[in-house]
Amino acid sequence: MLKIIPTALALLFTPVAALAQEELIIPTEMCRDYFFVPIVVSAQPGRPESDAERTLWLIYDTGAERTHIDPDSIARVANMDVSDLDGVNITNATMGPLNINRLPVRLSPLDHLTVGLGREIDGILGYTFFRDFLMTLDYENGVIRLNEGELPRPDNATIFSTRGPGVRPFIELDFPGRRDPRVLIDSGAAGTPLALNRIERYPLIRDPQPIGASIRFSRIEYRDGSRVDGDVRLGDFVFEQPLLEDVPETQIMGGMMMRHFNWTFDIENERVQLERIEGDGPIPMDAEITHGLALRPQGRNVVIDAIVPGSRATEAGLAVGDVLTHFDGLPVAERGCGPGRDAPMPESISVRREGDAADIILPLVTLVD
Repeated sequence: MLKIIPTALALLFTPVAALAQEELIIPTEMCRDYFFVPIVVSAQPGRPESDAERTLWLIYDTGAERTHIDPDSIARVANMDVSDLDGVNITNATMGPLNINRLPVRLSPLDHLTVGLGREIDGILGYTFFRDFLMTLDYENGVIRLNEGELPRPDNATIFSTRGPGVRPFIELDFPGRRDPRVLIDSGAAGTPLALNRIERYPLIRDPQPIGASIRFSRIEYRDGSRVDGDVRLGDFVFEQPLLEDVPETQIMGGMMMRHFNWTFDIENERVQLERIEGDGPIPMDAEITHGLALRPQGRNVVIDAIVPGSRATEAGLAVGDVLTHFDGLPVAERGCGPGRDAPMPESISVRREGDAADIILPLVTLVD
């Protein structure tokens, strides 16, 4: 059932069903290191008949304080008009082996995220949803695992405190010559390495340079980037000259670093345990390879908002203001993102300019090697 609730109540968190066996596996779908989880609302008169038509796919986001769902998605699965509502309660629903008794959600348009990722996004699942469990983000196998129990006290080697402002998880990193403030552990920033404030304060191999833009929850952030001149430590783990991106607000550790581990969160006690997936030496960080375009969603397409210096876009015939409609022959919002973390970036781009259309081959460039 979906119930209407006042806006203020949309901020409450409600526990899910109790653990019924030794371990539960959430039927996750992976998309470029994003964990998509399904919520199936109950079958009732007037609603779609099939489970697939009543399924909401949400990104599980450790960087999100609360759960958001697109109002069009609620209207689709529940056959109800929510245009005048700020929030609803989802009740009598399931997530794989879990029964959801009551999940308050805030209604927020998310079309821009769908266009940016190339896969339909119905919502964002807030961090504390799994607070009754030991919850593991298993990047190795692409699943979410739930167990009973709690983590031991932090040893700052493989188990760490996640205490920080608010309910979201934060962790502390050691940089060459300094200890940094705690950074947000953000599985909802899958394409980001480390994003910090004023990266020029850190030892860098070269001055920061523009590397593109990132679509955040409700805005676009333009970013400069570089590499650390030295290694960054997280307890027993060493990141070899990781990439840094400059951000104006909350500092984050994103999926480009998280994907090297399985993360077990004890949300109630504000702790996390890291298990490295492979290797035992310093963890190398990939180069920043991109098309060098800052793209802004526009309807079901994207518009070139800026061209990053070093991109091959200008010589390929692209310009700011061009509308990109297809990547490799697929509509931008339907191009898919694949199960792997290294899904190839598009080579062929279909562009529309003042009514004229063309297909352009855009070579990728390495902006931060």
